[in-house]
Amino acid sequence: MPARARGSGPAAGRRSCYSHRVIEHDPPSPTWRVGAPALALLLLVQACNTSRPAEARVRAARELGVLEQAATIQGRDGGESALVWGRSIWVFGDTVLNAPDAAGCTWHHNSWSHTTDLDAADGIASFVERTDAAGAPAYLLPPTTEEQAFNDAHAGDPCAESPCGARWAVWPTALVFDEPRDRALVFYDLIYAEPGDMNFRGAGSGVATWDAFEEQPVRPVVAPETPHPTLLFGEDEPGYGTAAVLDGDDLYVFGCRQDGLEFPCTVARVPAAAVLDRAAWRYWDGAGWSISIGAARSVLRGAPILGVFFNRHLDRWCAVHSAPLDNDVVLHTAPALAGPWSDPLRLFTADRRTDEGWVYDALPHAEYSEEDGRVIYVAHSRPTGVGWFGAELALVRVEL
Repeated sequence: MPARARGSGPAAGRRSCYSHRVIEHDPPSPTWRVGAPALALLLLVQACNTSRPAEARVRAARELGVLEQAATIQGRDGGESALVWGRSIWVFGDTVLNAPDAAGCTWHHNSWSHTTDLDAADGIASFVERTDAAGAPAYLLPPTTEEQAFNDAHAGDPCAESPCGARWAVWPTALVFDEPRDRALVFYDLIYAEPGDMNFRGAGSGVATWDAFEEQPVRPVVAPETPHPTLLFGEDEPGYGTAAVLDGDDLYVFGCRQDGLEFPCTVARVPAAAVLDRAAWRYWDGAGWSISIGAARSVLRGAPILGVFFNRHLDRWCAVHSAPLDNDVVLHTAPALAGPWSDPLRLFTADRRTDEGWVYDALPHAEYSEEDGRVIYVAHSRPTGVGWFGAELALVRVEL
């Protein structure tokens, strides 16, 4: 998940399996490192373009505390969730462990937890992870055979193949329960990384299918004869899967690609039954649904981590994300998923408990909403200062 480098490797005595960066929770790209003049200009431009207020008001917001985390986990970020098979399932990006897994690694590029505690009024507890033979959390989306072979060849220093520390990683993004087909869909980004500050890039995005809770999600081959046959979208296309919702028989999937200091989001539509068929996807062009991905037009100024859900209390679609360059968490509203989306409404200012960096992964957890959405819950990660990737997830209750 997005992070900023502050070193060259794990703490002494720990084997990460990758010669990679020590990371802490900060923005996803060097282009976010701007000075006050650039920030002031950005805010001025945004203010001049403000014209559609959100159809909501915030009555109160308060942090309830931090979420449970297994003692084996030092830190992780992300935390998209959905109600799937009667459980709240949470998916995470980079996950650093306090002790090696069965393969001797302390760094996983994704993980997941689940709980049957569906009442967040007093916090959320009873999280459970699947574990390997060493008691370490298991991957949600493990590398393919080819990705694992590449990672193994580049692991350690010295390594079998240069550059040492290069790796393929899979970061889960949106999680959707496709109830009519009794399956979950896990959207993800494939990331290529090498050692060094912010030395990683997205190689494209795909969709994993999860047919039963007892099984593991599968990354189907959808583009044979290509370098990454499990990917639906390539490196130079919008990363569809930033957020996704099922409305009737159709999936609406957002892709938010960085453009300077902003993340304009486009939206695509595809029948849920045909999500793996690239030809079935359509893209909102500002007037209708086009067959051309190049015709897609931005509907929302969002973020690389974004959550979208329908709020019955407001009778509106809502999008929640961290505001760029500060610790505000904001909400947009819209009568339809293609918009028009409102300007951001500040829900609360996240307590990061440090003056370094800012919150980047605030996400709503719609399965915990109360009173048809008059009360919503948002979680975000923040550093604990423990170890080299210590992190916790704070839970905030918001009354609209």
